[in-house]
Amino acid sequence: MKRRYTVLAAVVLAFSLLAAACGSDSGSEETTTTVAQETTTTAAETTTTVAETTTTEALPPLVIWADEKRAAALEEVAPAFTEATGVEVEIVLVDFGSIKDEVITKGPAGEGPDIFVGAHDWVGELATNGAVAVIDLGGRDAEFTETGLNALKWEGAQYGLPYVTEALALYYNTDYSPDAPTTMEELTATCDANPDVDCLGIPGGNDGGDAYHMYPFLSVDGGYIFAYDAATGFDVSDIGMCTDAAVAGATQLETLIDGGYVPSTNYDDAKNLFLEGELIYWMTGPWELGTLADQDTVSWSVTTLPTIDGNTMQPFVGIQGFYLSQYATNAALAQEFLLNFVATEDTMDALFVADPRGSAYVTTIENNSGDPVNFVFAKSAEGGQFMPNVPEMGAVWGPVGDNFLALRNGDTDPATAMQNACDQVTTVINEEG
Repeated sequence: MKRRYTVLAAVVLAFSLLAAACGSDSGSEETTTTVAQETTTTAAETTTTVAETTTTEALPPLVIWADEKRAAALEEVAPAFTEATGVEVEIVLVDFGSIKDEVITKGPAGEGPDIFVGAHDWVGELATNGAVAVIDLGGRDAEFTETGLNALKWEGAQYGLPYVTEALALYYNTDYSPDAPTTMEELTATCDANPDVDCLGIPGGNDGGDAYHMYPFLSVDGGYIFAYDAATGFDVSDIGMCTDAAVAGATQLETLIDGGYVPSTNYDDAKNLFLEGELIYWMTGPWELGTLADQDTVSWSVTTLPTIDGNTMQPFVGIQGFYLSQYATNAALAQEFLLNFVATEDTMDALFVADPRGSAYVTTIENNSGDPVNFVFAKSAEGGQFMPNVPEMGAVWGPVGDNFLALRNGDTDPATAMQNACDQVTTVINEEG
């Protein structure tokens, strides 16, 4: 494992000197004096020599909040950090869904972590609440994917160290589709040849609106949620559902629905149909790899989403990373841990093994390029758009999911669905703004 200790040594020395300086105050409890008397007796005099030593309290442990999957990999690297610095690492298991809110509430009281694992779409809320600190990558940006880095930025500042990406792809039953379709035309042709089974299962129908799984149709003709600029971030006043491009993408979906290719399935419907061998294609993410590996009913493979009329279906990309708390007791050591003990080939590879989704660390991507499944999900994330990391996304999920649901169930048309979604999102943002 490649490590850099120069800065680390300076950090530890600085802490030690500060503690020693405080210890020189006679009122301090950090200084103890031991007296060793060495007496030399002569006829003329007795000399007593006093040897004075100073001890300081140990630095507090580095506290990391992580869920079970991430914790195991971090525990592997913790001893090396302790050996190099003398600082213990305390890894606290916290449910992933609870981490953000607990950091915001407990951090100011000094009860939070120094480092914590989190999703990229938390960054806006965390930064505006003053709960996270900027991370200085020290010129190492090229070690990470551009999407991963951008997703963890807020107002141009880097607030997280990315390590994993995930995006939708297309699972397919190889008994019906021996070859991966690259275009929607190829996909529908295969379905036409197999009329006794359902064609393309996508969550977001029946009784379960799902904006996340519907987004590739919103994006395929140039639609978007909020306009994005890499230098300035998302412009929440520019809402993409209000555009002709969004209507065009929704129309592509309607055409597939009318042709009988996309049944109105919610998440469980689509999953069960595929696992029972009654569905040729299933659009979802890498979190189902374990489910598919544990069954032997369906022969399957996975590929990137097909193009429609030559246009790419861009899925949402989710990124997870490590945040540095604004309230960290050991801020300098915490950053050192992230840069020199987490952002390494060994640790990033271990994190990938623990949770084999797409990596945001370039070397780990290269190390696993021979795995065709990992390659597909990495390519899907590369061609996607990371979910907007602004607090206003809370106003998006319901309206977009519900209006696509109405379209899936034949209760509205594309233009009305997108206009309603646009109006509803605008209203919520204005009310909350």
